[in-house]
Amino acid sequence: SHFLNEVRDMMLPSAMEKELVINTDFACVNLLVQTDQARLQHALLNIIMNAINFTDNGEIVIGYKAIYFKRRLGIEIFVRDTGRGMSEEFQQRMFEEFAREHPDSESDPQGTGLGMVIVKRMVEKLGGEVQFDSRRKKGSEFFIRLPLHQQYS
Repeated sequence: SHFLNEVRDMMLPSAMEKELVINTDFACVNLLVQTDQARLQHALLNIIMNAINFTDNGEIVIGYKAIYFKRRLGIEIFVRDTGRGMSEEFQQRMFEEFAREHPDSESDPQGTGLGMVIVKRMVEKLGGEVQFDSRRKKGSEFFIRLPLHQQYS
């Protein structure tokens, strides 16, 4: 939870600019995850920045829980927002290079379309996976699942 609190604290200024709240939901005791923290932090910062960019009001929740992952004890870190959600068409290609959601307006944030590609690659290098659930006008939830003890490249 200390690691996720640090990540949250890094993103608070960006969230506060939009009057958004970032809450935490730690459903279990502290878990010791042996991983490349820089890679995991980079992946989470990308996901949270997207949540901030595409949430106009409401909240973003960051949390984790213990899970079984690849038949052993693991961790699921999640980022849930009350944002715009993604179209089904975009969800099919979100992890492709240069994929971007069609903007709802000209004021929508413009990105390179590489953020989620980078997230997926980093998490896979850590021995994990990225999944998501998104509903248009309801928000999105991203899940990073990792083994507690892993070998990574």
